[in-house]
Amino acid sequence: MGSLRIVSLDGRPAICEFEQKRVKNINVRVRDDGTLYCSYPRYVSQAEAERFVSSAADYLSKSIDKVVARQEKAGKPVKYCEGENIRVLGREVTLHILQGKKNEVEVIGGDVNLTVKDPEDNAQIKRTYDKWRRASLKRVVLLYCHEVYPHFARLGVKYPEKIAFGEYKSFWGECFPSKSTLKFSLRLFEQREDLIEYVVVHEFSHFLELNHSKRFWAQVERVIPDWRERRKRLNGGREE
Repeated sequence: MGSLRIVSLDGRPAICEFEQKRVKNINVRVRDDGTLYCSYPRYVSQAEAERFVSSAADYLSKSIDKVVARQEKAGKPVKYCEGENIRVLGREVTLHILQGKKNEVEVIGGDVNLTVKDPEDNAQIKRTYDKWRRASLKRVVLLYCHEVYPHFARLGVKYPEKIAFGEYKSFWGECFPSKSTLKFSLRLFEQREDLIEYVVVHEFSHFLELNHSKRFWAQVERVIPDWRERRKRLNGGREE
């Protein structure tokens, strides 16, 4: 572990870990928790590294804001307890833990009834919830994949060979054209369906354009004319 310091980003305090490593340049990045990490060459002093971090104050402050916005948008982690308010596809609902012969989840109005054999077994509750969450999101994402695919099929795009889901925190979706693969974050389960549709179209468009050029956004706009507004809501009100 390196040295922890509080640095000033134009008057804004930030925690930064400094570490000398076998690198050629001074590098700094924002971690998922909003703190900074700076690695610097052995021939550079920590004071120089600190000055470098301060010189990038504007960029780092904006990056920290984006990380914080993503965390706020993702919401608080589910605690799997009776009466807890959770978000399901953009709706706030109440979680109820029930006892029964079969582990299952049922949504009735504004309630999510999670039934398990042993309500005192938190691991069992979590497994049941996570299995339902994954299956529910997969169903929605695949529905949108099939709905938007005809547009991309006309442009020569082959349907993905693999569509994966995981606890990805750094992105909502990701496209790997060379592997014919799409990946989606399970965090999308908390988002509205129109925002999930935007992410699906966004990733399908990467099969045609690998970067975020004007041509890429033109592809997105052909399917979702209001993509700017949806992107802004997805990213917590900030343009990214």
